Amino acid sequence: MTKGPLDADGVLDDPLAPDAPTSTNASNASNASTPSTPSRVLSPTRSPIASPPPEASAAASAIQANLSLDVSFLRDPSAYHALPTTAPLPFQHASNIPSVAAPIASLLLSGHYRLAAIAAARNIVSAAASTDYPTLFHLVHIRLACLCLISEHALAAQEAKVLGDLNSAFYRHPLTNVHLVPWELRLLVVRLTALGYGEWRKGIMGYYELARECRESIIRAAEEPERALWRRRLSDCGIRVANTLVEMGDLEGAGRHLGTLSKNGGDTGSAEAREALVMETLVWLRVGDLASARRCLAGASEAESDALLDGTLAALVQLADSDYEAAASSFRSLHEQFPEDAMVAQNLAVCLLYTGRIPDARDLLSNLVDQSPPFHSMVFNLSTVFELCTERNRDKKAEMAEKLAGRKDGGGVGWERSAVEFKL
Repeated sequence: MTKGPLDADGVLDDPLAPDAPTSTNASNASNASTPSTPSRVLSPTRSPIASPPPEASAAASAIQANLSLDVSFLRDPSAYHALPTTAPLPFQHASNIPSVAAPIASLLLSGHYRLAAIAAARNIVSAAASTDYPTLFHLVHIRLACLCLISEHALAAQEAKVLGDLNSAFYRHPLTNVHLVPWELRLLVVRLTALGYGEWRKGIMGYYELARECRESIIRAAEEPERALWRRRLSDCGIRVANTLVEMGDLEGAGRHLGTLSKNGGDTGSAEAREALVMETLVWLRVGDLASARRCLAGASEAESDALLDGTLAALVQLADSDYEAAASSFRSLHEQFPEDAMVAQNLAVCLLYTGRIPDARDLLSNLVDQSPPFHSMVFNLSTVFELCTERNRDKKAEMAEKLAGRKDGGGVGWERSAVEFKL
């Protein structure tokens, strides 16, 4: 092979692809294939036999729809842990907390992820049928994702082990060989498996295995929308590998890996190539390689101009270069141009803090708490400013916690905030 497992370009030139021109020997081999020896097909919309008659296709679909997969092991109550409480008291005793019996969809929309995780576990244990695997997989996905959203990654990693080995034949359809576990859940389990065993390399290996499946599915796909779906999944696997390298602390490796994604993504001016260049810029900023960061930022700007994103990255380069006054000026200009953008306002507050204008930074962050949904760095930075401004900072943090706990919902983010964010 001359292409890596995460490269999407050139995958349709595979001489073994079903639509490729065939020689006489290949034609003979194709004629020799019979339904008794179906090829290994990983696409969920493909039949195991090339170009089957309509009756056979309909029969296969009916068999797949009537498949009974017993996943009763998912309903074991001991597989799901009681969730520890890490939120400040105002969040624990808020009067506007919905009931855990509320529909899970409403809990998710309102940002009550802890309650959604509890409700999902209860629904899994009390499920009516152990063979309703689509519903049970969906509930398990909600449970694990919500645990990650409330920063309970260790618990999520332990509970993900109840699924066992997702690469086993148990999770494959006996006739079509289609994987029965939703793709998004498989992606999440790969990361949690690495967390659970404390070996990030397991995560990287898992993503490369999924990438191999993506490439096979691209080759076998009959329709262009299906190929586009698997190409997006392949690109996503590549980005997740870079994310795992960052979590491992191998920032330089992540930067080099993202560089291959931006170069091998086909059209250098595509949205995918620009996205990889933006990520690579951030990684090189973390490393401290400002020359590489500027080079990637220039490449991203050539692909497509975005005043907000490109301006933010340029200001971050100034900040990384310890030119705080210039960075503050750049962020102030962006704040005037995009007054509703909370991340720009927060970065401006940080620059003001670095230049000694602590009261201005405090006022800016306090306004953010009142006007926009909270996020981790905003709450943490305002708590730090309180520590710099007053000895009664604990009271100020408690007031902020009460204010945030009084919200009716999360405003698009998690409603509950942990005590660590308030530095309590």
